[in-house]
Amino acid sequence: MGMGTACYVYPGAPATPGIVTPDISFDRGVYMNGSVTMDDGRAIEVWGFTQGGMMGNQFPSPPMRVREGQIVHTNFTNNGMMWLHTIHHHGIEPSTENDGVGHTSFDVDGSYTYQWKASNAGTYFYHCHTNTVLHAEMGMYGALIIDPPDGSKRAFTGAPLYDVEAIWACDEFDSSWHTLNWDAGTCGADVGLNDMRPDYFIISGVDGASSALTDTRAAVSMNAGQALLVRYINAGYTPQRINFGGLSGDVIASDGRPLPNAVPATSWKSTAAERYDIMFYPTTPGIYEVTVEYLHWVTGAVIGTARTRINVN
Repeated sequence: MGMGTACYVYPGAPATPGIVTPDISFDRGVYMNGSVTMDDGRAIEVWGFTQGGMMGNQFPSPPMRVREGQIVHTNFTNNGMMWLHTIHHHGIEPSTENDGVGHTSFDVDGSYTYQWKASNAGTYFYHCHTNTVLHAEMGMYGALIIDPPDGSKRAFTGAPLYDVEAIWACDEFDSSWHTLNWDAGTCGADVGLNDMRPDYFIISGVDGASSALTDTRAAVSMNAGQALLVRYINAGYTPQRINFGGLSGDVIASDGRPLPNAVPATSWKSTAAERYDIMFYPTTPGIYEVTVEYLHWVTGAVIGTARTRINVN
């Protein structure tokens, strides 16, 4: 048996079925005591995945990067003894045992090796799928990039070459959720996870109030004439509308699959967990301020904004 509270118990993780030698592997642990300091000086608690057995509180969690066609092992160790977690590789299509959805397979309270194949080049992400609404909100996610088989700087085979790459994981925090226990709400109590009221708006782990305008985790620096690939991940729960600051981009892929034809756009709207690959070819030097508007899921009203920049030299 696995572990958990009196009403939150799921089967323990088995041995990985049909395990083979991987082409590439990643080691992930867990931290439950991280924090992010927002632009107003407030420290917000976050959780996430570590790289191997290393300590740390990187948010978002360390990215994974592989090539199309590779067999991948994600060696997950969860030695917390007081909490349960999984790793779900979002958009990948593995077997049930390797899908990392706790309610339909198992949570991990020791260790498990997720085995999966990188079948389609594109932009994905990985996240915890135990008490998912809370754990993803707490920061338990990271980018997952599948490059073409030849490793070329393209979103997928046949896509345009890019010179500069940016990963924008756009998220929102409801700080009142960040004081809850890992199993909050799992025994039937109403802890408010159906009523999100975000008060911070983030791009790639950086407060979008002002820091993301200059922090290189979000802000882009490039030369005129270069090609920029933005890998955009809606890592939040609200719909988002991203405005490209006067630039026009070509949306070339959605959720890890090429679009039949590129879609020119000066702005783009997304919903939770969607990913888009967008190419830009700026020819005029300047500072292009990108805004991400976070929208109320019923009324569509703007409830918050995060900003970053594309600096073209």
